Amino acid sequence: MGPNGVPDWFWDALDATRPRLSALESWLERRPRDVLEAFALAHEEAAEALADYAEGVRVNGDVWSEDDTEDLCGWVVGQGRAFWGSVIAGERSLEEAARLYLDPDPDQVLPWDEEVANPEHRGYQSPGSIAHGVYRTRFAEDLHERLDGG
Repeated sequence: MGPNGVPDWFWDALDATRPRLSALESWLERRPRDVLEAFALAHEEAAEALADYAEGVRVNGDVWSEDDTEDLCGWVVGQGRAFWGSVIAGERSLEEAARLYLDPDPDQVLPWDEEVANPEHRGYQSPGSIAHGVYRTRFAEDLHERLDGG
């Protein structure tokens, strides 16, 4: 188990497939239901460990909305174990991460491509949501509902 209870295998999967979303999609398609669920939960927990979305993040004097803060935190997770870990450890501020989110520096971040192999996964084109698309096509269920107990 890594920091904040996020499993090492989660980071290994992200780091091994980044920046090809289709590679992550393929990795997820070969995993059983419980691994897809655990992947989605790990992503969610890693993102939530970064900030209270309701409080937002202050960037250049402006406080971001809850949705924008959630998107930022998901993006930070998608940058992988080292980047996320630097924010968790306080080596990099969330505001600094937000500036890179808005204006990516290729020496510091590697954006995911948005290509997916399965056209049914369009609309799920981020590391945080691709598991939801794969889950829906494989099991004909909504992963959000499944994880929320509904």
